Amino acid sequence: MNEEEAKGEDKAKEDEPEFPNEDELPEPPPKHNPFSEKSDDVNVLPEIKAPDAECASESSASSLNEDEKDIKGKKKSQAEAEWTRQKSELGAKSEALDKLMSLVGLEEVKTEFLKVKGTVETARQRKGQLKRQDLNLVLLGNAGTGKRTIAGLYRDFLRELDVWPGVHHSSSTALNYTGYWFHHNNAVSNFEDKIKKSNFCNGGIVFIDAIDGMDREYAAELLECMESHSENIVFVVAGSGKKAMKFLGSRPHGKWFFRRRLTIKDYTEEELRQILARLIYHNALDPEGGYDGPFVKIAAKRVARDRDTPGFGNVYDLISALNRMLDRQAARIGETPKTVIQEPGPEVLRVLTMEDIIGPEPKDIRSESEAWKELEEMVGLDDVKKAIGALLDRAKANYRREILGKEPLTTSLNRVFMGPPGTGKTTVAKLYGQVLAEIGLLSTKEVVVTTPGDFIGQYIGQSEVKTGQILDATVGKVLIIDDAHMFYVGGRPGSGGHESDIFRLACIDTLISRIHNKPGEDRCVILLGYTEHLEEMFQKVNPGLLRRFPLEEAFRFTDYDDKRLNDILKLKMAKEEITADEAAMEVAAEVLRRARDRPNFGNGGDVDNLLTQAKTRFRERTQPKEQGTGESTRFTADFEVRDSIDEAIPIALDRKDFDPEWDRGSKASRKCRQLFDGLIGFDGVIDKFQGYQRIAANLQRRGKNPKLVIPFNFLFKGPPGTGKTHTARIIGQVFYDMGFLSTNEVIECSASQLIGQYLGHTAPKVVNLFERALGKVLFIDEAYRLGAGSKGTSCGSFEEEAIGEIVDCMTKTRYMRKMVIVLAGYDHDMEALMKVNPGLRGRFPTEIDFPPMSASRCRTLLVNQLQKEDIVLRDLIEPSRDEKERVLRLFDKLSMSPGWANARDIKTLADQIMGHVYQKGADEEEGAEVETQFRISTPELIGHLRAMLQQRVKG
Repeated sequence: MNEEEAKGEDKAKEDEPEFPNEDELPEPPPKHNPFSEKSDDVNVLPEIKAPDAECASESSASSLNEDEKDIKGKKKSQAEAEWTRQKSELGAKSEALDKLMSLVGLEEVKTEFLKVKGTVETARQRKGQLKRQDLNLVLLGNAGTGKRTIAGLYRDFLRELDVWPGVHHSSSTALNYTGYWFHHNNAVSNFEDKIKKSNFCNGGIVFIDAIDGMDREYAAELLECMESHSENIVFVVAGSGKKAMKFLGSRPHGKWFFRRRLTIKDYTEEELRQILARLIYHNALDPEGGYDGPFVKIAAKRVARDRDTPGFGNVYDLISALNRMLDRQAARIGETPKTVIQEPGPEVLRVLTMEDIIGPEPKDIRSESEAWKELEEMVGLDDVKKAIGALLDRAKANYRREILGKEPLTTSLNRVFMGPPGTGKTTVAKLYGQVLAEIGLLSTKEVVVTTPGDFIGQYIGQSEVKTGQILDATVGKVLIIDDAHMFYVGGRPGSGGHESDIFRLACIDTLISRIHNKPGEDRCVILLGYTEHLEEMFQKVNPGLLRRFPLEEAFRFTDYDDKRLNDILKLKMAKEEITADEAAMEVAAEVLRRARDRPNFGNGGDVDNLLTQAKTRFRERTQPKEQGTGESTRFTADFEVRDSIDEAIPIALDRKDFDPEWDRGSKASRKCRQLFDGLIGFDGVIDKFQGYQRIAANLQRRGKNPKLVIPFNFLFKGPPGTGKTHTARIIGQVFYDMGFLSTNEVIECSASQLIGQYLGHTAPKVVNLFERALGKVLFIDEAYRLGAGSKGTSCGSFEEEAIGEIVDCMTKTRYMRKMVIVLAGYDHDMEALMKVNPGLRGRFPTEIDFPPMSASRCRTLLVNQLQKEDIVLRDLIEPSRDEKERVLRLFDKLSMSPGWANARDIKTLADQIMGHVYQKGADEEEGAEVETQFRISTPELIGHLRAMLQQRVKG
């Protein structure tokens, strides 16, 4: 390098900025680690020291002594006073007892520790003997009561008492397990191996938490293992509720093996206040109003409302409350406008305002809530909207009452939404829950939708566990249980019994035990289901369900009326850009109107089905045809391309898309006579139903409801075989064509199908049959048998119950004029039936008589029957007048014979003649010309009639 280059390099170095060496840099101040690895037991109160000058205002420092009193509590308990006496007068020392006495509450635990101390020291002084087994301890209580902390202090306490003399104890001489570890066959043996491998030969302590979580089948084996090591090891088990006690009862010696049992009660409201004050203090926070101020008390009181209930979290619930305070504080600080870009000072970070502690006053968010806007757009639902307004007003009132030191008014967020399917219950429930969360009545804004299938277990005990897990996971959320009526299926068709199974009932019992309807309960449970089924469930299951979910406050949904169904259809069509002319919309409205009479009508779901069917028919109608073949054009197999082609075609629906037989009403009169084609002597019946069709058509043209005029209940009277059943089947088509029924289906049954097997069984059978027949024809043949009770038979009460239920159902709007009911039977017997129940005659004002068939009608019907089988009545020589009259006389005699069934026996006679004719016919060779007709002569017919008559006379 030459001299000039060297000078240039030196100059460049001079121009560079000077940086100090890394060793010369001052160390940055260490950042505080908020996740300390020290014990997180907030109930242990360390020595309270004054905060640093940089972190505390003068006012907070000067008031520290008063704060210390507020945090520690005002008065020592009896156990604390005794321990203080022993320390001052006897010189007693114990770090474990000092820590225990510093805890809030737990008086029974402190007393028990002092008893153990006295027992051990007294035995040592008198040189007596004790068994370490006598020191075994059971801790029972809800979560968050300090059981794990107590177990740790008990371990240290026994070490200080020198329960294992001459042994140096470390953390390795203590084993911690949970009951959930004992869930497999080798769990207990592995547990014993662990004890043997550990440094437990001279003693130690084993703690098993959540003992109620272990499988019961291993409980006895575990107790036996404990007993085998009881000389050196002290066992402490903890759990909650009755399940932990069942563990002790799994072996006869269990209750003596764990003689010391402590039931740790939930913390009192004041104790919770003290613990919350410690939580706040440990987080270097300065609450508005002080640690013993009204706002800390309000927060503690809110948590305390769930005391003495299964699942109450005690300290855990306080920690959750504190976390919400910290979240609100952080949000407030983040939203505070800053004049200079700088970090907020310590004095700002330490302050917990009133709104941080107890939350802001509920505000009316309805103008801002998207859920409320969507709910507001829905037609009706006035009771739901009023309830939300009332809850908002109640929430504001309760907030102010709490600040004034008054008890809040009881407010239940739990609701029942009941009604038929497809009425929007689930949609409205989601919006309702979302609005409640936005008001601030819940800690989160999440909505969870479940069904009973998510709760019901497959073995004993699983339903309780699954239900508890769902409830734990939905704290602070809206829990919607759809089809909640499926928790109870007893007495329902197809349920197989009269009581619901234990797995379903266990879910209900668990729900009742965990839902309390207390002010401030951070939970909203909504039950959805069908009205009748839910009401039955509430009557038959645990009475506590009614207290948690008052049916008086239930939101009841009803079937949509015709206008609402049409509005829904138009809305759905608009969303899919589907059009239809006015005539097509009228046909669609008529289809929906008929569908409403069907059982389990789906309301909005049926609208979806109708629109889907209409779109399918439209595509079939408009799909291009190939010339000459008439087959539909084959689109490419690529479904995406096919869908794009369909979507490109504008959908304009026609009347036939909604209903292929939309004009059936105009053809009804002509079709009615066609339906009776082949029936002889039915002109009067045909005229009657054609008259009904004319009445309906004229009333509809004038905008009047023909259902109010046309009869829906008929009494068919006549001997067997006169066409009653056949006419009932025709009625289904006639009323369907008039638009009165949703289908032409006929439900046929006999009287025996209405009668139950025991008292109280008949009425449900009748109701179930009426449900099946909604929108159809219900034909009850031989209905006169329902009047058997009036003749003094032993089962009369069942028949009378059936008749009474029929009369009752016919008066209900659920069934009235939504189905056709036909009772059929013999003249005399049907008259007797009408006298059994006074209301029966009025329910069946329209009678149709079916007279016995005359001889000439019998002959004509027989000839028609034979012609259908290619057999004709034909003589080579014209029969004499006497032969013709003999045929009619034989028919007269047959009609007077016992058990004559008119057309039914004519069909039997025709079958006999057909068999005879085809039997005597010549054998036809393959390939020969088939004879088109066979014949029977009048003398042969007379022979068949005489044979039938002789057979009937003989009986």
